[in-house]
Amino acid sequence: MAVVPRILFVHAHPDDETITTGGTIAALVGEGARVTVLSATRGEDGEVIPADLKGLEGNRAGLARVREAEVAEAMAALGVREHLFLGGSAHTFEDSGMEWGPDGHAVAASTMPANALCAAELSTVSRYIAAVIDEVRPHAVITYAANGGYGHPDHVRVHEATVAAVDLAAWRAGRLLFVDVPAEVAHETFDANQPGFAETGFSPAQTIPTKPPVSEIVIAQDISSVLGAKRSALAAHRTQVAVSGGFFALSNGIGMKIVDHEYYSIGAGTPISAQRLRSGPAPHVLTDLDIAACETQTPSAVGAAPLRRRRREPKKPGFFAYAHAVVLAVLIGFLGAMQHLNVSVFDLAGATVILPWGLVLSLLLAACGLWHLKTMYLSSSPMLVAALVIVILSYVLGQPTWLPGADIIVTGTLRSAAWLIGPMFIAAILAFIKVRRPTAAR
Repeated sequence: MAVVPRILFVHAHPDDETITTGGTIAALVGEGARVTVLSATRGEDGEVIPADLKGLEGNRAGLARVREAEVAEAMAALGVREHLFLGGSAHTFEDSGMEWGPDGHAVAASTMPANALCAAELSTVSRYIAAVIDEVRPHAVITYAANGGYGHPDHVRVHEATVAAVDLAAWRAGRLLFVDVPAEVAHETFDANQPGFAETGFSPAQTIPTKPPVSEIVIAQDISSVLGAKRSALAAHRTQVAVSGGFFALSNGIGMKIVDHEYYSIGAGTPISAQRLRSGPAPHVLTDLDIAACETQTPSAVGAAPLRRRRREPKKPGFFAYAHAVVLAVLIGFLGAMQHLNVSVFDLAGATVILPWGLVLSLLLAACGLWHLKTMYLSSSPMLVAALVIVILSYVLGQPTWLPGADIIVTGTLRSAAWLIGPMFIAAILAFIKVRRPTAAR
């Protein structure tokens, strides 16, 4: 007997499941798959669109009850029979809230409730998600990419906790997928020049809040046949979403097109074959996934190897990185060479004390510049190039026959010797310090 595919969608708030994956959910249900949607919070901090419901804003318990009803209606529109809230009756995680940062992306709110999702330990959140994975035994798990779509801290937390949970769970899912949006699709989504947009009354976007893709997008799920179901589910979230024709808007009133594909990258598990990808992204989230093989797990699978991570190799620094390093090094080298001989002399109980503050400032300037290059490009190479340029420039400035009078700037004093070797010594130390790409704010 054929195995019925089981797919678990993990989202942060009611309406996220529909906005980002509603078409995929409806398509899978239509194919006979068993779909489970897990919401981490009840969206207690959401803004409210309808004027007659504005009183719910700030009433966290009241808004939670309304959004529970809304997501139930949305699930019915998408055909989902199994919707869960993270923690069940044992624990409630609340909406952490967010603020808009200066770059147009979401950042963590300045305050949040004690039981907010982002206030909880990551291990606690991941254990609850792992419990759901062991209960549902999904063949595929789908959640946000590391950027949270547009940076919402709850989205980022759900991504992190789900990644941890698929390894923590006894059940081994065959594939972990991340929702991601190609740059050209993001532009299409917010394009106010599309036919029908003017009739919606929505505002055009001044900037596109969607963050660039985190990983290679290998799946483009065609949802054109279920757009009606997705539109109905969006309309069910009436406190959060306004729908007009083929467009929708959130509380900011900015119009977005309901596009006919939803896109995914693979975070772990069975990849899409290279042969299939030659013709473009795969058409389905279960493409090349052996459901029967996933199903053959036994209780001995507890402690089995975690899903193989599909890590992208760090992008190697390019021409700009090294050009940046050289320009910065020239500035540091010149300023340091000019400054490093400055001292202050004090008489302390008859003893002469020399305070070489110029050298200290020069080496501090070099250390800050080198660390900046290391963390910006996540590589030691531009930093080492910069340190070499600083040393060479300082040496050149100390040669009277090359640049007459330059030896006044860098002389043979102990301070000059420290300046000549200091940047390379600092770079050698920093080269052994590991840095990681920063994650979105929580």
